[in-house]
This record gives sequence, C-alpha cells and structure tokens, in this order.
Amino acid sequence: MPSRRHSEAAWARLQHEQPGFAQTQIDMDFQQRLVAWLRFHEGMLIGEIIPELYRYLRNNPAAPERSMYDHVLVDEYQDLNKAEQAVVDLLCATASLCVVGDDDQSLYSFKHAHPEGIRTFPQTHPGTSDHYLLDCYRCPTRVVSVANALIAHNVQREPRQLAAIAANGPGKLWIVQVADVAREASIVASFIDEQINTHGRKPGEILVLAQRRSIGNPIHAALQARGIPSKSYYQESELDSEVAQERLAIFKLFVNRADRIALRWLLGMGSNDFRAKSYARLRAHCERTGQSPWDALVALSTKVIDIPYCSQLVQRFHAIQNELRFLDEQIGVEDFVNRWLRAEFAGAGELRILVGSLMAEAETPEELLSSIVQAVSQPEIPPDVTEVRIMSLHKSKGLSSPVVVIAGCVDGLLPSEPEPGTPIAERQTILEEQRRLFFVGITRVKAIPSSNRPGSLLLTGSQTMTLADAMQSGIQPAGVSYGVVTLHLSRFIPELGPNAPAPIAR
Repeated sequence: MPSRRHSEAAWARLQHEQPGFAQTQIDMDFQQRLVAWLRFHEGMLIGEIIPELYRYLRNNPAAPERSMYDHVLVDEYQDLNKAEQAVVDLLCATASLCVVGDDDQSLYSFKHAHPEGIRTFPQTHPGTSDHYLLDCYRCPTRVVSVANALIAHNVQREPRQLAAIAANGPGKLWIVQVADVAREASIVASFIDEQINTHGRKPGEILVLAQRRSIGNPIHAALQARGIPSKSYYQESELDSEVAQERLAIFKLFVNRADRIALRWLLGMGSNDFRAKSYARLRAHCERTGQSPWDALVALSTKVIDIPYCSQLVQRFHAIQNELRFLDEQIGVEDFVNRWLRAEFAGAGELRILVGSLMAEAETPEELLSSIVQAVSQPEIPPDVTEVRIMSLHKSKGLSSPVVVIAGCVDGLLPSEPEPGTPIAERQTILEEQRRLFFVGITRVKAIPSSNRPGSLLLTGSQTMTLADAMQSGIQPAGVSYGVVTLHLSRFIPELGPNAPAPIAR
C-alpha cells in the first residue's frame, strides 16, 4: 500500500527521472492526493526540499547558484541520496569538486542514502583524482583489527583495510553476556562507575550506544541511581507521547491560527478515524469557496453556514477555541508556560524539561516555540560535555570517546531483523548496512596513551528480555516462555576475528 514514505523514497532516488521506471496507477493516484493535501494545508514534507531544489537548478540553467562557486567540498558523500548528489553536480557546473566519504560508513538507507555514488564517482566524473586515507589515528590497534575483520564480511564495498597506528597501543576490549536487560544496565553502570572512580575518567569521556530506548533507558536510570551524571540523546523523545504532541499543536495554533496542519491534527484527535469524513466535507467547502478551515469552522459554529454531518467537528473546534482563549490571557512567557503545560498534562514530562531549559532565553511565546521546534528537529550534541552520553549508534557518527559501551548486542537489535517476506537480495543489503553500523560504533573508541587513556570498548548483550520490551524494540522472537524472550549474542560478534576476546558471562 502506498504511503508518504514511498513518495519521499521516490523523490530522494529521483525515480520519476529514470527512463523506464514504471509507477503503478495506485502510486500515481496516491502521490496526487498527497500533493493536493499538502497544498491545501500549506505544508511541505522534508523529503520534498531537495527534489524541489534539484528541479529548480535543472530547469534554470542560467540560475546564479549554478555558477557562483569556484570550489565545492562535500563531506560524508556516501550519506547523500541520489537527489542530493545530483544537486551537488548542478552546483558544480563551473566549480572544482572534492568529495570525501567512506562507503563502509554508509548508514542511512532509511533516508535513501546512495553509497554507490562514491563507489562509482571516478567513473561518473571523468578526470577524478582518487586518494585513500587509511591510517586510523583514533583507535587502539586491537579495535582496528576487529573492525577490519568485521567489515571484511561485507561484499558490497571497496576492498580495503584500515591501518593501525602502533603508538596507540592495543587498548582494552570486553564482550559480556548477562541474564537480562536489568542485569545488563547494572553491569554497564558498574563498569562506568569503575572507569570514573577507579581509573579517573570523566563522565563526559564515556559514550553509551544502544539502538533502542528499551536498552538505553534502564542504563540511564542505573547511572542516575549511582549519582553519575548522564544524558539521553534519543531524538525527539520529547514528543513521544500523544499528550506532548497535542500540546505542541496547540502552541503552534496559538502562535498562528492559520496553521492548517496543527488545526487538522487537533480536530482529529480523540477519534478512531480522525473525523475523516466530516473533515473531508469541511475541506471540500473550503476548496469550493476559498475560505480557510479556521474561518469556515467559525462560520459553521456560529451557524452562518451549514455543512451536514459536522457536529462532532464543531464540538472539537469549540474545545480548541476555549483552550486558545485561556492561553490568550497569558501575561508573559512564564505565565504562558504555566497555562500551556499545566500539571494535568502528566504525559508531557520530557517536553516540560526541554521547555524549562529554553524559557530563560525567550522573551515571547513566539520565540519559545521557535526554540522548541529547533531543539526537537535539530538536536545538537555539544562538543564539551560533562555527562555520560547515551544515544543510538546512528547518532554517534562523528563522535569519539576514550570509553565506549555498546549495549544490546543481540540478534534482532544488532542486526535488526528485516520484515517478513523481504527478498533475499534486499535482506543481504540490510544486513550489510547493519554491519557497517556496528563498524561505526566500535570505531568510536579513541586511544590517548599519553594521557593514560588506552581506549576501552565494552560490548554487552542480554540472554533474555520481556516480550513487551522485545515487541517495543522491533525484535521478532523465535520463542517465548511465560512472557520472556530468549536472545542470542549478535551474529556480528564471531565476525570480529581472532583478536577479539571470547565472550564471558556475568
């Protein structure tokens, strides 16, 4: 069944530009409906931005942007999708181009990354001068060895090996299997405690990587219980709950009554079918008359106009109006926040913490909303940190740390399991990307022998997990007994080669 993500995938891959690419009638009908919905609601998908830029540059050869650069440098080229790579080419009509990247670190298939672009770059860009940078100045030699052994199992790559720097020393590496997730959190917290209080590491020098919150959150709690400062960087966690989503939509509508997307979401909230039929009647009226949805609802609620079967929509609109009137009475940012995030909204705890950290810099609610949107959509990891950082392996790319823990090294999480029915060739592609993800994770370890920081890596995995946690984590269990799932250490562990230590049980 077509979806918004299917359309974004097609745009990112420029499939509509490929000769012979056959879209089904269902695909084309869905895309037409999607574009019509976006235009009516005056919205745009993130996935549309680059294709729109591509179309502008391609269709306007005299555009000043196509000749305004003398030199263009692109980092992490392997993470660009096909549309982004095409935009780079259009910007370099009169410029020299330098791209830097590593197809062994291509992790973003969910963003439709096109690693083939860097593998074939010399062929698609005649005259290219190709250079290899293989010396690994970051990692201890043992980590370099296991990373090379791991990634060599991938077939879809340029064959090469990182070169270890002997002066970095061998570093330290442990692989540990524990009974369950709670025990894993306890072991990791104990290890970190020892690194800080026995070996003199600072909390900001420790990086914990886990692919799911079901693994990371217990570690976060275990660290807090020990009084060890830590911070979770799971993206957009502030908006996980429906309560937080509703609060942000109300805020957006408070700032701008013309925000049609926020209004549409709020009108549908609380209904199993999102009040789709009555809203379709309202939208048809607006498209026919040119009225905005807000103005049409005002007219409908005051009986200036009549649209059949919209009484529930009007009731919901009255509730939204009452909330906005209450917020309109605010007398400053602090008073606004007290009204907006009242104690009754218990499910907005993480959003409330985020807002508390941003309030002091905002002089108006409008400024506060801008700061919230930026913090949620573009979260930054500051270079100078004082806490243990807990995040996904994807988010760790570009970071390094003297102490790295990768938790949840179990089949079903690392690597994750493809959807049932996935073709064999696609399963292999997914597995290779997951192997690249593990490769990136273990090479976050930084050796600084001169500062008594040899570079330490701990890999952990649990033997069991509750069925609820397994389902939340996307693990497809082979067997369940009394609500408990049996797990196995990641199939990537044996691929680490002879220089990896044997796993131990704790």
